[in-house]
Formats: sequence, C-alpha cells, structure tokens
Amino acid sequence: MTSTQSSSLSFTSSFKTSSSSRKQRQRRRRRRRAHSFNDELVVVKASTNDDEEFVSALNAKFAIPTSVSFFHDECDETKSSPYVSLTHKNGSTAKVYLFGANCASWTQPTGDEVLFVRPDAKFDESVPIAGGIPICFPQFGMNGPMSQQHGFARNMRWEVIGTSADVNPDDPEPAVMLSLKSNEETRKMWPFEFECTYEVTLRREKLKCEFCVKNCADDLKDELEFTAALHSYIEVVDATDSENVYVKGNLKGKSYMDKEIDAKNPPLMTYDKDRVTFGTKLVDSIFLNTDPEVLLHVGNGAAVSVENTTGWRDHVIWNPHENMPQCYKQFACVESACAVKPVVLPGDGYVWKSEMNLTVVTL
Repeated sequence: MTSTQSSSLSFTSSFKTSSSSRKQRQRRRRRRRAHSFNDELVVVKASTNDDEEFVSALNAKFAIPTSVSFFHDECDETKSSPYVSLTHKNGSTAKVYLFGANCASWTQPTGDEVLFVRPDAKFDESVPIAGGIPICFPQFGMNGPMSQQHGFARNMRWEVIGTSADVNPDDPEPAVMLSLKSNEETRKMWPFEFECTYEVTLRREKLKCEFCVKNCADDLKDELEFTAALHSYIEVVDATDSENVYVKGNLKGKSYMDKEIDAKNPPLMTYDKDRVTFGTKLVDSIFLNTDPEVLLHVGNGAAVSVENTTGWRDHVIWNPHENMPQCYKQFACVESACAVKPVVLPGDGYVWKSEMNLTVVTL
C-alpha cells in the first residue's frame, strides 16, 4: 500500500487488507468505532464547560471494560483535561489526552514509565503539553508559513471517533482513534480542507501510533503540502552519560541537518559517527531518509526502538542540554518525521498514512 490512497479507503480498519479470516476475527472483536469517511460519524462533542458530563458521555459510548476508559484531570476550579486510559491484559498502560491527541504516558507491566513529561508541563489546555508524544502538524519547527511553532495540531482538542480492543490473535489490544478536522480556527492559520486521524494502540510489546491526513478538497489538483513529526520524549537515566545513553541505528554516512549550528538555515552534512550522544552540548539534528529503526539506549541496560513503519522518512534527535537545566538529563527526543521535504497530497480525498512503533528492547 502506497502512502497516498483514494477516498474509498477509511481511517479505520479498512486500511488493512480485507479477507474472510479478517471478517471472522471482526465478529469476535469488542469494538466501538466509526466506520469510514463516507459514513456519518457519530462523535461526542467536546464541552470545556462541563468535562465531567463530557467524560461520562464518552464512557457511555466508547468505554470497553478492563481495556478503555475515559477520565479527566482537575486543573483548577474551571478547567479540566480529558484523557483516555488504555490497559493491556499484561498490565501495561497508556494515557492519551484529547488536547493535542498527546500520548503522555506509556508504562510497562512492571510500572516503569517509558515516556517523559517535563516538570513545566501544563494540562489546562492553555499551551501544548510539554512531553509525551506531541503531534507536529502541519508544520515542523518554525521554517514554514505559520508563526505557530510545530503547527496547531498539538494545541487543539481532538474528537474521539472510535475505540477497540481487538483480539490479535489472543490478547485484547486496546486502541483509541481521534480526529481533527479543518475549521474556522485552522483556516485562519492554514487555508486548507483536511481531516487528520490518530490511532494509538497498546500492543503486548509495542506502542503503535498511526497518524493519517486526508485532503478534503474536491479537486485532485488542489494539493496540500505539510511537514510533520511525532515529537517523542523518552525517559533516560542521565543524558550526559555518553557511555550508556546514546542513539544508534545505521546513522553513519546519512545526510543530516544540524540546527545547533544554525536553527534557521542548518547546513546539510554527512554524519561521520556511529552514534549520537548528548553529553556536552545541545543536540538538534534532522537525519534524512533514515533506515526504519533507530535505538535510543536509555542507560539501564535497555533501549527504546523508534521504528518508522510507513510514511515517515526522517528521524529527529533532540536534547536541549542546559537550555532546560531543570530536566534535560532525564530525557531525549527521538522523533519520527517528515521534517524537511514536505508531503504533497493531492485533493479529491487522497490520504497520507504513517505509522510509528515504539518498543522497549532488553540489551
């Protein structure tokens, strides 16, 4: 399947190849999901005035016992932040906020957290959540037509359009699917008709993140262009420990852009080392056309695999060093991205699909 597909496809399970065995599995599945772009989606609208009522409605429509539940954090007397909690049979969990569709937590069955949320993070929907996996769309960084860094997707509340707990083949794999459509606010910043969906699936050993963009323009010639990334913050023991905390993954000989040298016009160079370390300075590098997988060694005998299964073509590696003294030693960002060369998507319902898989690997 190519990275662009016609409008006959949906953002739901019809992306996957149909077969008689698949239909049989579907009959056994516990699922509550919208069907396709051509169907009338029944969604629960967000209400910032009464999120307790809103979360109750989400649970009534989309919750799946022992697998998928909705909650909200109380931020202050007037604000709260709704999120969905995914729980796997093996004890692993994930937490996805509707604001920014940000997966802010992924814990192992041991209770160990994989992702990192910065101590300055706010959850009152006033600013993007600092940490977890923010979605950068339709612009990565500041090099683009929008003044808002990394675009607007991480700074808007998404809508729930489906949940599932598919048995594949034996264990329930809880998932949530969220949607963001063009609206009056997005058109002021980016004058295109689109719909994004984002599905987070908690598998036995992986966190799967599928991000899709549909060009809703009627004319095939009405192309839209965008850059994007999944800005994954991953917890490490000590980023300054270059012996044990580093990124490796066939990066030597790859073209990369070093934004530490010049953030606005980074030079294009060839990487000449076997690994990327964070010990002595700011690291802000875009590795172009990388192999699908890179490994972040986190410093405790394990690594996190960041795998670009489809759609994504670059990896961005970032650590702010002493620009963020309160927490820079505790995380490194390894991001799946199309950060430099834009995705060009034809109109008439064409879809761009991407998938990132995170896996904890014992070394």
